[in-house]
Amino acid sequence: MDRLEELYAIGSSRLGYSLEEDEAHLLAARWLEEAGLEVEIDAAGNTVGRRGEPAVWTGSHLDTVPNGGRFDGALGVVAAIEVAETGDAPLAVVAFRDEERGYGGSRAFVAAGPLPPAYLELHVEQGPILERANAPLGIVTAISGQAFGEVVFEGRADHAGTTPMGERRDALVEAAEFVLRVKAAAGPGTVATVGRLEVEPGAGNVVPGRVRLSVDARATTSEELDALVSAIGFEPARRTEPVALGGAPLEALRATAPGAPELVSGAGHDAAILAAAGVPSGMLFVRSLNGGVSHSPDELSSEADVELAVATLALAVDRIAGT
Repeated sequence: MDRLEELYAIGSSRLGYSLEEDEAHLLAARWLEEAGLEVEIDAAGNTVGRRGEPAVWTGSHLDTVPNGGRFDGALGVVAAIEVAETGDAPLAVVAFRDEERGYGGSRAFVAAGPLPPAYLELHVEQGPILERANAPLGIVTAISGQAFGEVVFEGRADHAGTTPMGERRDALVEAAEFVLRVKAAAGPGTVATVGRLEVEPGAGNVVPGRVRLSVDARATTSEELDALVSAIGFEPARRTEPVALGGAPLEALRATAPGAPELVSGAGHDAAILAAAGVPSGMLFVRSLNGGVSHSPDELSSEADVELAVATLALAVDRIAGT
C-alpha cells in the first residue's frame, strides 16, 4: 500500500511515455533490483525483472488515464514485486508501457518475442460485481473485445446571431444525433461510449463547423462486436478481439482461490494481448469498492482484500513454477 502511494505521489496522470510514466518505471526498476532480480528495459520501454529461467511472468502496467486512480495497473506491478521479494520461484515481473492508449508496451513485447511460457495478472475489478457478491476476489475467464475509432463531422462555421436556423450546417447537431445512435446501438452484453468530443472553432457565438469525436465499442464475442460496429456505423482504427483465458494460469487460480466467482472482464488488459498471441494467461480480480468506480481518484480496494490477493497470486505463481 505504501508503494501504491509512492507511485500515486508521482502523479495521477501518468500518461503513456510521459515523464511521469518514466519516473514510475524507474521506481519500479529500483524495487525490482532491491528484490534481487536482474532488471532490463526492452526496446518498447517495458521494465522486466527476472530470476532464473522464468516459469511464469506476472505484472501489469504503470500508466494511468488522465486523473486516474491508485490501483488500476499499479496494483498488479507492486503485487508482483512483493511476490518476488517473499518467494523464490523462477519468475519474471513485467511493467508494461502505455496500456491505456492501446496496449503499446504489450503489443510491442509480443511482436518482438520470444513469448513467455505463462502470464498472470492481478488487477482491480473496475466494476461492482464482486462488491455486490461480497466476494474479495474474482477469476477472469475471458476479456471483452474492443473497437476504437474517431468520427469527424464537417459543417460550416457561421455567426450564431445572424445565420437563420434553416440555413445552418451545424456539425455539432449532426454529431449529437450520432452520439444518441451510439447509445441506442448497445444492448445486452455490449457497451458503447463517446468519451471525447472536440468542437471547432469552439466559440460560444459561432455555429460549430467541425466536430471530431471518439467511439469505444466493446462486446464479449467477435460476432457481437461486428454487429455493434455496424449498428453504430463507424470504421475502427484499432480493434482487439475478445479472448478466452485458460491453461495453467487459470487452473492455478481456481486451485488457489476456490469458490471465487468467475467473470468476464469488460475492460481491456495487457493479458488480452498476451492471450491473443497464444500465451496461456490468467487474471485475478480484486474487489473494487465505492460502487466499483475506476479511472478516477475515488478508485478503492481494501488493504485486507489486497493482502489476500497478493497471497493468492504468490500461491498461483508457486503452483505454476512447481515450487
